[in-house]
Amino acid sequence: MNESTDVHRKQSLDQLSALEKFTEKGIDFLDNFNRFVRERQKIEMDYAAQLKRLVKSYSPKRKDEEEYKIYSSLRTFKGVLQEVGSIANQHELVAENMVQSVFNEVVKLRQELKKERMDHLHEAKQEDAHMEKSRRKLDSCKSQYRSAHEAWLQAKILFEKADSDDNRTKAEVERAKSTMEQKDQFREKQKNEYILQLKNTNEDQQEHYSSKLPTIFNKLQAMEERRITCLGKYYETYADCHKKVLPVITQCLDDIQVKHGQAVTPAEDSQALITKFETGNQPPKDLPMMDLDEPGGRGQTQAPEKDNVSIGSQNGANSLPGRGKAPKNKKGVFGTIFSSKKEEAKDFSHLPPNQQKQKLQGKIDEIQGKIDQEVKQKEALLKMRDVYTANNSLGDPNSLNKQLETIGKKIDLLRLELNTYQKFMGHTAYKRNGKVVEFKDKADGKGGTPSQKSSPTRSSGPPANVPNSPSKERPPSSPLSPLEHEDSFIDDDDFDEDEGTAADPKPVGTCTAMYEFNSDDPNLLNMVEGEVLDVIEKDSGDGWTRVRRSDNSEGYVPTSYVNHL
Repeated sequence: MNESTDVHRKQSLDQLSALEKFTEKGIDFLDNFNRFVRERQKIEMDYAAQLKRLVKSYSPKRKDEEEYKIYSSLRTFKGVLQEVGSIANQHELVAENMVQSVFNEVVKLRQELKKERMDHLHEAKQEDAHMEKSRRKLDSCKSQYRSAHEAWLQAKILFEKADSDDNRTKAEVERAKSTMEQKDQFREKQKNEYILQLKNTNEDQQEHYSSKLPTIFNKLQAMEERRITCLGKYYETYADCHKKVLPVITQCLDDIQVKHGQAVTPAEDSQALITKFETGNQPPKDLPMMDLDEPGGRGQTQAPEKDNVSIGSQNGANSLPGRGKAPKNKKGVFGTIFSSKKEEAKDFSHLPPNQQKQKLQGKIDEIQGKIDQEVKQKEALLKMRDVYTANNSLGDPNSLNKQLETIGKKIDLLRLELNTYQKFMGHTAYKRNGKVVEFKDKADGKGGTPSQKSSPTRSSGPPANVPNSPSKERPPSSPLSPLEHEDSFIDDDDFDEDEGTAADPKPVGTCTAMYEFNSDDPNLLNMVEGEVLDVIEKDSGDGWTRVRRSDNSEGYVPTSYVNHL
């Protein structure tokens, strides 16, 4: 092998080694970029988690939810927390997009490039080994040709000496000539092999340096350019992950600034505070003068008259409707002062009148909302049962009966609870012989006596000053309930009680009790399962049916508890 060939081979190996190192560094840079993306994604996730923890720690507790509904400053702050939570969700989305659109793609590209690089380098090494093999074969042919040529020259010299020496026999001369000719034939053979191998080696060398090696270099170059191009796209995708959420984050910040920041109304909060803590009590009257000049008046004063009813009065006659006598204080004066807890009455009688009215109205609205929700669910199940009845292939209609029974019982319990709070509020849902049953007696547990057999009847409309059912908004024409005037009570003189009993109405049908029903309310009729009753008045939509026993005792029972015959 000549010196020029060695130089070229060394240069090609150096170039291949440089490309090998450079492409390895390029793939290592992909790993480096992916670590950057992973850490950046972790920062986004940690930031989102911190924002969510912040929102959770400053979100209103259950005991404070009422205030957050009343005051605009708190209500809007709750909205600010929701917007911050939305911003946290957007940062989580950024992190998710980074993983899916950048990190995973970089991992995939790295695996592809690593395999492709190994294939190209392996191909280059194979080509170099093939070229080296061709050169070694050429060197072997050249060496054999040189040895054969030297052997032929030596045989030729020996033949010439033998031919010129007169002392040699003709046989010796012929033997020397024959050896020379054999060496010459072998020399020619080795020469031809050398010439053929030289031709092949030159062709391999030409193809190696002008075609195969440049092709491999071009493949490595294309691979590296693809890596760089993909990196540029990944940079764009990385930025796009942020840009996609910027409009949403901007909208959240705009909502905080406009929707919530400008919605804070000090006047509304002040009015809400006044409404919450106003007692409705009238200011006390002027203190009377103590006249010492009057005989018998020395050191005596006339007690001021009570112009309003005390909320904590223990006198049952002066307590608000829906309250019984106040419990005696067993803790003494200091026990009352230092007591850390207030015993809350079911009718909220521990609160001032206006606050009591708000609490009762809120409770009524809450129960009414639950009733409406259950009624809607029941109506949906009834429609589903009708569909199943029309087409049995869709389902078994009897499979819904248990759910309907459960919902019916729940509605009945909610209506009983609603009636209780309506009575506390000054409402009643029943009339005895066309007359109002006083709600105060109901709240105190003073129901009708067993001798009063006649059951309540429902008129076509509510009493003049006792609404039939509570509502969130009072109709303009509805009179004020007793709780809206502390000193107004419903007394027996307010109504014209008719001590006589009305004629017993005729039954309009019969029904069978499907379940047992018990209640302490004298207007309701207890019944046992399987009992047959006369229907005096059908359900008018309020969930109650008026029935009568064979002993002429009457009352209302839940409609869902009976089966009309």
